[in-house]
Amino acid sequence: MDNVFNKNIEALKHKNSALADKLLKYVLTEVPQLVTENNAYNFLYKGKLLHNPKSPLGEAIEIFSMAENTPVAIHLVYGMGLGYLFQVTAAKSAGTVILYEPDLNILRTAFALVDFTSYILKNNVFLTDNFSEVCEYIYQKSNMKNTPLLLSTTEYREMNQDGFNDMVRELQEVVGRFSLDLKYTQEKFYPLLLHIINNIPKIINEIPIAELKDKYKGKTAVVVSAGPTLDKNIETIKKYRDNIVLITVGTAMKALDKNGITPDFLCIIEANDCSKQIAGLDLTNINFVTEPYANPNLRKFEFKKTYSHISSNLPVNSFWCDLSGVKNNEYESKGTVSYTALNVARILGCSKIVLVGQDLAYIEGQCYSKDSAYKDLVCSYNEETKKWEITAKDFENFCMSLGNYDDPEIRKNKAIERIQSLNSALYYVKGINGDMIPTESVYAAFIRPLSEFTERYPDREYINTSLVGAQIDGFKNIPLEEALKDTEIIENRELNTDFKYDVQSIKENLFKAKESLKPSLLIIEEIKKISKNLKNDINRYKNVTQEILKSLKRLSTGYMALGYDFASKNPLFDYITLSEKIDLDYEMKMTQEFTVESVTNIADKIAKYANVAEERTNTILSEIDRISGEI
Repeated sequence: MDNVFNKNIEALKHKNSALADKLLKYVLTEVPQLVTENNAYNFLYKGKLLHNPKSPLGEAIEIFSMAENTPVAIHLVYGMGLGYLFQVTAAKSAGTVILYEPDLNILRTAFALVDFTSYILKNNVFLTDNFSEVCEYIYQKSNMKNTPLLLSTTEYREMNQDGFNDMVRELQEVVGRFSLDLKYTQEKFYPLLLHIINNIPKIINEIPIAELKDKYKGKTAVVVSAGPTLDKNIETIKKYRDNIVLITVGTAMKALDKNGITPDFLCIIEANDCSKQIAGLDLTNINFVTEPYANPNLRKFEFKKTYSHISSNLPVNSFWCDLSGVKNNEYESKGTVSYTALNVARILGCSKIVLVGQDLAYIEGQCYSKDSAYKDLVCSYNEETKKWEITAKDFENFCMSLGNYDDPEIRKNKAIERIQSLNSALYYVKGINGDMIPTESVYAAFIRPLSEFTERYPDREYINTSLVGAQIDGFKNIPLEEALKDTEIIENRELNTDFKYDVQSIKENLFKAKESLKPSLLIIEEIKKISKNLKNDINRYKNVTQEILKSLKRLSTGYMALGYDFASKNPLFDYITLSEKIDLDYEMKMTQEFTVESVTNIADKIAKYANVAEERTNTILSEIDRISGEI
């Protein structure tokens, strides 16, 4: 046994040395018993068998057979037991295998009984007892096309049903958060970059919000979102308006305006055109906080002053930092504008930060405040389908709220897509009162970041006034009146600063950025030439010859030179083409053999990548020239 254990530990040291050390030092607190059932070995632990007593191996084979198995698949095996499912998955998976066993009693005992070394040492296999490491592995391997597949035995799930359900919910939230990040990586980098360039004439007249550091030190901030409970707190906000720094997100602005409330700050960070959230309102006495990449139409309104929140965890913002020399270490975003509003309150120095309308769930059938931009959405239980469903009370009004689309058919389709998306992502989170309440996956994904904010900045008091919404750990759950009763009038709301950008330096850096992109066009031209010749050879030979494979290698080398070598030295080019590179890498990983069809497909995809790169690079060059003439 010692020999088997030591072999496993030596193998594990190459993959997860911290876990190997932990197992070496671990003292068993409860020992799983090795038993024999139906001529098969099993573990008896805490009074339960960990594998199907009829056929542990057959069970493992059946579980794996039901999972998708491609080169980009992520197979998350929950529970080692005696290793049946882990071994089957590690042996057969064409993708990534993550073994998550949080109970070291089981893992330590299994390592002493079964030789797993050949599986542990496989390049696609990872083992951990730590859920944070599970999340990190998933993040490394995920893209928009391969969310993790959870594999586990019925016996393992039943052994700790509550713990398993908690893990699944947390995994859903993690995947939701990663999906938000990946969505920006996959779909948004290029358009966000264009937005930044188009916004430069406006941004040079804005002030980074960090220049207002501690301007409201010791004061109370109220951050308003558009959840249903906003309606119940409107009168209290009015009562204490002069005592608080009032920060609102865009979807709640109309609700405040309808009730005669003018916030100090309005935060909108969306890349899509959501200007309808604030259209028709007098915003001249409101400070606007937005991102460099936000939709250009948002900067067309007349505000008291506009401030930039330059999130450091969104890489495209580094383009503006490189141009302007401004630092962005004070800023970060987590996919929700409420997080941005929280950070604004922190930067301003507010010692108490109070959330209003941050329900993150569907309360009493409502999805949003009755006066918010999306007031027509309702969540109700469908007796026929036995499911909760989201619908629009006034479908046409909801269509109009989504964006500035002149074509009514486009508005209709966008609304249908949005409602279908909401319903497909509908699930449940733990409420403040301990019950499970309906919400959507994106809202659920916001819960943990808001909690993490309180952990990162524990020197403030955080209060959530929803009282019926999702539980956000780190926030006290108390009524708004109680949260604000000890506040005093804020006499001075002046926000003076002498900050100014060096416009001449920005123009010079724009020129350097443009010049740095131009060499990519030469590499692109070479890739297009090789791709064309390769396709001609395929059409001529109708077979995968040695010459074709050599051409394919040259084409792949050209792609690597552009998509990796050049892109690694030029982040600007990487932002332009990253979404296409993700798609192309996916296709190349999915190619398991070289046939006429697969080689043609790769050639077509690389040619498409080159064409897109060329078109976008030329667009960026043209836009930089245009903007340089305007500043």
